[in-house]
Parts: sequence; structure tokens; C-alpha cells
Amino acid sequence: MSIPAVNAPLVHSHALAPGQRVTLDRAHVRGLRFRQINPKEAFTLVDSEGRFFRASLTALTEDGGDALVYEALVASTESPANITLFCAVLARQRMLVVVQKATELGVVRVIPFISERSVQRSGLAHEKAHAWPGQALRAARQCRRASIPEIRSTVTLVEALDDPAFANADRRFYLDDVVGGRTEWKRDGAPPVDIALAVGPEGGFTDEERKLLDDRNATSLRFGGRVLRAETAVLVGIARLQETYGDL
Repeated sequence: MSIPAVNAPLVHSHALAPGQRVTLDRAHVRGLRFRQINPKEAFTLVDSEGRFFRASLTALTEDGGDALVYEALVASTESPANITLFCAVLARQRMLVVVQKATELGVVRVIPFISERSVQRSGLAHEKAHAWPGQALRAARQCRRASIPEIRSTVTLVEALDDPAFANADRRFYLDDVVGGRTEWKRDGAPPVDIALAVGPEGGFTDEERKLLDDRNATSLRFGGRVLRAETAVLVGIARLQETYGDL
């Protein structure tokens, strides 16, 4: 499942090398403005051969601009695993941390949802939901990502599970601490492209919510015998998926 064009990596039509000055087109301008990149600031650029570089913006207009390529990156900043994080809205403004760290760990999108035990819609303003996209943008810039994760508006759990990012994923997982949750994290068959990971709030999913997940062929996973805080479970879950299917 693709992300919006402005979130996608900025790709140049030619092979690049450090020390090269390049011309930017309108598509680059849209992406740079979305990233809030100003002249003299750095950004990540992908060349026609799929190599990743750092470049410094030297000029930008509505129609184009130019930049100086100054560094070749040793590897892609983008994981081969397209992980969508479905996260129950957490209290005490912890979604800001979740969005930041999920971005650093390489997710392609975050879809917050309301569950029985999560923060409800009336509390979204207090949780600074308006600031979540900006948090992802700043985190992506800090860790040199070429893409910016898509941060969706908050939906219900049912709406989240019916979203194509979950319904059409090659693998669907949810974290749970109930007895019987599977502990296996393994690659089986061809590497998946799209992966959905659902994490509930503190207190976990209810039995009814677990049934919704099971009915959609999601696999329950747990971490040994320890009960993790919700935000810790998010980060460990993403890291384990990146280790199994991605680039960690």
C-alpha cells in the first residue's frame, strides 16, 4: 500500500555523486515544502540507481530549485518491510513518543484508534493529536529518512481493521499478554511487503476486541512472561518485526 506522494522519498532522475549540483523540479519542491526544508538545510535524496545521498538545498522557488549533493549514505534509509502501526491512543501524551520512535524505527504509517480501554475522542485534544504529524516530520529529518511516515486521523478499532493497510497486509499481528499468545517471530515463505501491527492500550484488548482481530486472521504475539507498558510494547514489537522482515 503506497503512501501519499509528498511523503514518498525524493527521487532524482539521474545518477548522483558527492560534489554534484543538481536541479530540482516541481515534485521536489512539493516534497521539500512538506518537509519544511529551507535553503542551507539538508535532506535525503535518492538517485536513479536507488542510492541514497545527503544534499544541501541552495535555492528553492515555486517551480524548482537546486541543491548540492555532499554525502553518499552507506545504506538505504528505508526498510524493505512496509510496517503500518495501528496504535490505541495512549494517555499522558505518550503518543508523541510513540510517533517519534516509530518513525525512527522505520514504519511507513501510524493509524491511531479508539478502543474500549484507550483514550476516547473527547481526550484527543489533551493528547495533542494535532501535533502527531509534526512529530513524525521532525523525527524523520533527525534520522535522515528519505520518506515521511503518514500519520492518519484517529478512527475506531473496527474502522482501523477494515482499512486496506490492515485488511490487505501480507502479515497481520497484534500484541497481547494473555496466556496462549504466540511467541514465534519467524519468516515463513517469501518476505512480506506490507505488515500490520496492532497494539492496544494499557490494560490490553478486551475479549471482544481480540475476537475482532482473530476473525481478521491476525496473529497474537507476546513477549515472554513480562507485561510491558503499552509504549514499550510498541517499540519492541516494531523492532522485532524489523529484525525478522526488515533491515535491523
